[in-house]
Amino acid sequence: MFYKISGYKGIIILCLMNLLLNYLVLYPLGLGQYIGPEHPYLFGVINLVIGLIMLAVTILYIRRVDRKTVASLGIKKGRKHLIYSLAAIAITIVLHLVYLKSLDEAGILKAYFNVHYFENAQIVPMLLVTGAGWFVNAFYEEMLRAYIVVKLKHWGPLLMFLTIGLISIAMSIFNGLDLVYSILIFIVSSAFLYVYLKSGSIIPAACAHFIYNFTLGHLFGSGAVAFLRVEGETTLWYGLAPFLLYVIILVVMAKLIYGDASVEHCLKKIDKSGQQAAGKSHSPML
Repeated sequence: MFYKISGYKGIIILCLMNLLLNYLVLYPLGLGQYIGPEHPYLFGVINLVIGLIMLAVTILYIRRVDRKTVASLGIKKGRKHLIYSLAAIAITIVLHLVYLKSLDEAGILKAYFNVHYFENAQIVPMLLVTGAGWFVNAFYEEMLRAYIVVKLKHWGPLLMFLTIGLISIAMSIFNGLDLVYSILIFIVSSAFLYVYLKSGSIIPAACAHFIYNFTLGHLFGSGAVAFLRVEGETTLWYGLAPFLLYVIILVVMAKLIYGDASVEHCLKKIDKSGQQAAGKSHSPML
């Protein structure tokens, strides 16, 4: 029998379920060796299954235990959301393309276009499968982030950003954490959170999250679906400049497109929208 769990237990339960599922995939099932750009189909299918399971569990929990609508988290369409999403996709690809080609020009690594890219009859289905895997996981993670915002909305912006950043670090524990990587996760998590708060919708943050992972994970690199082939490796410090520029661009675009309203005002607006969505869900059908 479902019942409402008060407080912050929902956050703990959903985060622990995510960690447990990732642990099962990586260790008892031993599927971690297939989660890489060399195996696009397996990567896409595994990530799609994981993402859909966690998405279904999260939606079921919100609907049946918290007795809230998914719409209360902010799944909204609109012209501004479309503009932001398309701009984030285009800028992310162009930014990293320019960065990698500049490293190629400097002789630090080799980056060149795969001129036979579309000669491979499997390239389109491989792109669709890997892209779907990345997007579903990005959407689920942004939905979870939005759920945490709803639960922590009375904490204040500073404490909320700090808490959600630390949760994001903890959720990446199986990726092999160190101090620098943890700081980078905290920064990008805060950027996605800021985009969500400014827009009031999961969609722009999910699109920005998706294209960043998809670009660096598959579109650029040495994998089977990479249209920009990259040979050689660089130190972490070479990647800091485009990473920080990417974060700054996300934040600046959010301010330009969604206005200069404070984070506190955005939180109140999200809370009000959530209450309206909850009210509609309890309204009788006409």
